[in-house]
Amino acid sequence: MKKYIQFIKEVYEELKKVTWPSTDLVKTATATVLIFTLIIAVYLWGLDLLFAKIITFILER
Repeated sequence: MKKYIQFIKEVYEELKKVTWPSTDLVKTATATVLIFTLIIAVYLWGLDLLFAKIITFILER
């Protein structure tokens, strides 16, 4: 049990040394990821529709 307590203390000390990002940076990064994800999702949705129409056209011939 003593090893686990020592480990937790060491982790706590190491976390004090971490340079945490600012709130503004986190908000900006989150917004960027969400926007990029939305763009990729719309792009893939469009490709899916296009390929579905092509396959339907080929199979109905």
